[in-house]
Amino acid sequence: MNCTACTRPLDAPAQLCDGCTRGLDVRLGELPAQYLLLATHLRPGAARGDGPVPLVREAPLPVREDVLDMRAAGGMVTMLESWREAMQQARGWGPPARTGTVERRVMAAARGLQMNLEWIAEFFEGAGDIACEIRTLSGQVQMLLDPAPPTLAVGECAADLGGGDICGAPLRVPHGTTTVRCRRCGTDYPPSSWLTLATGAWATPAGAAA
Repeated sequence: MNCTACTRPLDAPAQLCDGCTRGLDVRLGELPAQYLLLATHLRPGAARGDGPVPLVREAPLPVREDVLDMRAAGGMVTMLESWREAMQQARGWGPPARTGTVERRVMAAARGLQMNLEWIAEFFEGAGDIACEIRTLSGQVQMLLDPAPPTLAVGECAADLGGGDICGAPLRVPHGTTTVRCRRCGTDYPPSSWLTLATGAWATPAGAAA
């Protein structure tokens, strides 16, 4: 049986491999904070590195429509809540409540998915789709927060955290650097390892840190 997100072979029956599970966990944990940060990018030019920008609660016009769409109904909150509802339906539960501000709804939906991640990775038939869609959503949000220069995605961290537990955090190449460092476990990946990561033929922890 293969992972339904990346097609890597699995050692036991499941829907997601350890790496895709870890990557999904990291992204779900990051999205609520990223949602808040998007408020500071509503005004055109607010994403430039020309100093801190205060939190915008009522942004003056004009606003960045791409950021507004991500923060509004139909954006991040809708995707997260839809997957949480699908997960709860698959478990035989009732639909989750959708109350409060959009900010609170984003936090509740992401947290609800994280709390059930073990079940999702093992049993949820939509696990591959949710992992891929959340990966895409995370990339879109990152581009809104830091649109230039773009970063390059090179795969997911292959470091063994012990007992065969793979880190799996998403890895990106910051502009102007020659080494990628995992934000979760601190493992360094030189350019010689990027192709291995991108193709899914993961390096060993020793090779990754070399």
